[in-house]
Amino acid sequence: MLVGSVDFALLLYDEFNGAAIADAGVLFRRGGSIVTPLRKREGFYVFRGLEGNEVELAIGRPHYLPMTVLIDKSRLPPGNPVESLRLRRAYPGTFADCEWLHGEGPPDADVLALAPLEARVQAGEGYDSLTILGLPAGLLLGRRFALEHAPAESFLLVETPTPGVYRANQPLAVGAGQAPGLLRAYLSQCGPNGRYHIPVEPGHSGSITGIAAERGEGIWDFAFATARS
Repeated sequence: MLVGSVDFALLLYDEFNGAAIADAGVLFRRGGSIVTPLRKREGFYVFRGLEGNEVELAIGRPHYLPMTVLIDKSRLPPGNPVESLRLRRAYPGTFADCEWLHGEGPPDADVLALAPLEARVQAGEGYDSLTILGLPAGLLLGRRFALEHAPAESFLLVETPTPGVYRANQPLAVGAGQAPGLLRAYLSQCGPNGRYHIPVEPGHSGSITGIAAERGEGIWDFAFATARS
């Protein structure tokens, strides 16, 4: 828990594998000026003395796409004002655990690559609960997924109350007892010229069944060619 004269703190994660990013290579800017937070050993970037209720920050780190966020301090819990963010990998980067799909879509649009997984899935009684068998927890937690009947509604699995049972970070479009197919969802972003490079796990480029690009307001298109790079 954060206490004292803290405006807010950020936790940063790798979008591809959910790993924490907690090093001195992250650069923060506000209005073009560098802002230097206190970097805690636990991974928090702690910000103090920032005027205004809303704070817009540009975040940059080598080998990741730049990101701009608007932090509304009034919407964060007063006793623990922490915001979690996920940075997307930039091509080619220095990553040994992925290969890349490339193609074209709408400029600056979010883009998803989808690959089916061999796993047994059953929806639980809760609106965000899934039982998943056949995949180790290490390949589930922190990564992004979707269900075959709702491929654009990607989600993260964030905790394991009991072995094999996982909770999503948002409501799922599935009823209790249903057994939907599980998709690995790889999120990236088109550049200003419409080109994208999506990191996928080695060997998954040949099993991608769809590419979706967001047109806005939750509407996605699924008709974009891809190639392996």
